[in-house]
Amino acid sequence: MIDPDTEESKTILIGTPNDDEKCEEVGQSSTQICQSYIFPIGNRLLRLIDAPGVGDVRGLKQDAKNCDHILAYINQYEHLNGICLLFRPNNVRLTINFRFCFKEILTHLHINAKDNLMFIFTNGRSTFYRPGSTTPLIRTLIKDLNDAWKVEIPFNKENTFMFDNEAFRFLAAYKNGIKFSTEEVNNFSKSWEISVTEFTRLIERILECELHAVRDSISINAAQQLIRKLIRPIGEIARFIQENIQLAQKHKKNVLNNSLSTLPKQISQKNGKVVHFDYPRTVCTNRQCTKMIVIDDQRKVNYITKCHPHCYLRDVEQECVGHSILKYCHAINKRT
Repeated sequence: MIDPDTEESKTILIGTPNDDEKCEEVGQSSTQICQSYIFPIGNRLLRLIDAPGVGDVRGLKQDAKNCDHILAYINQYEHLNGICLLFRPNNVRLTINFRFCFKEILTHLHINAKDNLMFIFTNGRSTFYRPGSTTPLIRTLIKDLNDAWKVEIPFNKENTFMFDNEAFRFLAAYKNGIKFSTEEVNNFSKSWEISVTEFTRLIERILECELHAVRDSISINAAQQLIRKLIRPIGEIARFIQENIQLAQKHKKNVLNNSLSTLPKQISQKNGKVVHFDYPRTVCTNRQCTKMIVIDDQRKVNYITKCHPHCYLRDVEQECVGHSILKYCHAINKRT
């Protein structure tokens, strides 16, 4: 924050810094892993799950890791009451990144979750607490999804909410000795009242929704993972078939060009063999821990270093390098 009198910047921190929130790194994505916060409201407990966003500055691979982590995290719950999608209200361009982020989120959700979607606009004061130029962009994307998938996603006043956290930032700055005028304090108070009203309306809307069974979305993503897992074995089978066709053509040519007495009694062919391990294992992909071997004139990587021969981590995609859940493996030193 900039002091209006001295024009010097002052860093204001709230809470205890940790590795899961990288708020101090300028330009970097903040939330690293899912975290739950529980608030008592009347005779109910409200659980808010703060999840990493889509469009991570580290690229698409990190987005994929974040999505896998989110799915693994919510798998411990039976249902979700609401799914909040956060936007800035004043985006004016339908960029590739905006389109990707919107569709990437919905790709991982079951169709039954459409009625649990809540569209949250932050920084609401910049558009007078009304949906701004982002609204037509969202409507365009929803129309595209409706045309492609025949799914009508509700987007209206009932599931649209405007918030601004400037009142919270004001309190944080005020507690750290930053001075504000009476007019500014009144503006922050008004912003707080509007956000409280919108939050109350959000909770009332969520309570009206049917519960979304987490297993529905998990099953969709399990199918996607299964498809990705099948790519390699199907590719290997196709390669064996093609090589055996070439061998058969070679033997056919030999039969036509040679006498039967000179031909081999058996025709060789290539077969694949599946070797099942007794336990899942975590291996190292570092060059020093691998060895290149030649199989059928092709160079293959042999993972000779087994970091954890009996690894029982759940929800880890097989044969995936750098999966986010691997950091919980017993073999991983969290200090390094």
